[in-house]
Amino acid sequence: MQFTRTLSPNFIDTLNDLYSDDKSWWRKVADDKNIFILIRNNELRVQANGGLLLQINQDLQSNIVCRIHEDFLSLRSEQDPYVVLKESTCDPIQRIEGLNGFVRHYEKIKRRINIFTGKERQAVQYLANNVRQVVDIEIGFEGELNHNASKKSVPRIDMAAITDNGTLVFFEVKLFSNSEVRSKKTPKVVSQLKKYQRILSQKGNEIITAYQEQLKIYTQLKGKFFENRSRKISNLSIHPHVRLIITEFDASQRDLMLPTVQKSIEKGMGWTERNKDFIAVGNCKNLAKSNRLLLGLK
Repeated sequence: MQFTRTLSPNFIDTLNDLYSDDKSWWRKVADDKNIFILIRNNELRVQANGGLLLQINQDLQSNIVCRIHEDFLSLRSEQDPYVVLKESTCDPIQRIEGLNGFVRHYEKIKRRINIFTGKERQAVQYLANNVRQVVDIEIGFEGELNHNASKKSVPRIDMAAITDNGTLVFFEVKLFSNSEVRSKKTPKVVSQLKKYQRILSQKGNEIITAYQEQLKIYTQLKGKFFENRSRKISNLSIHPHVRLIITEFDASQRDLMLPTVQKSIEKGMGWTERNKDFIAVGNCKNLAKSNRLLLGLK
């Protein structure tokens, strides 16, 4: 199975036609600075607050099909979320209906996603929204390259970015509280990073081709999301190491515990001390304001 980042010309044209209507649901999405749009195999996935807001593809007749999780469609009051239960019925439950309702209640839907996602995924989303070099999140290499892989069991590398000079670099993001970053021996995250790096080494050309196609699609689709990320880069190369971001820790954890965590991970990875592929920041929002994500890359 091939690793791809493609959209058909027909799909692109249809989306651009929708965008020309300034009241369309697609224009609402494509111009939103607080979402991130993933390109897959002739499919778009719109992420908001760390969760899947909308899945967009085409049916066999080339009609646009949008899917959203039913949990996000409730219109219950945020102040009074309770429903009266009767003997055999309950009071009517208001739900968002259709794409018109989606547009009308767009911000409320995005707020509801916060209920179902954790801080780790929200941190990834924040970085993706605010660092224009980020081109992808939630990348399930094994699921896309191996047809027999179970979607639920496939580990997903958190984020990919392309520097302005064409270096493609991948990131894994962990909260400091995540047990996978610490161990008396070798932390579990080390084996995860090494596994991803083997895939990059084995499938590098295929991965590069996919992201070259994605950059091309960015120039073809209308919308502020794509305009902000559209760049002309003739050649891509892959940074061989998957960078690790550890975040959400306070000053005492930074001073007393982080050095031990960093040392064990660097030792497990064979990295030199204070390697730039190890990135630790108490608040991930500070990363978006600096160049540390891409420090040391061409």
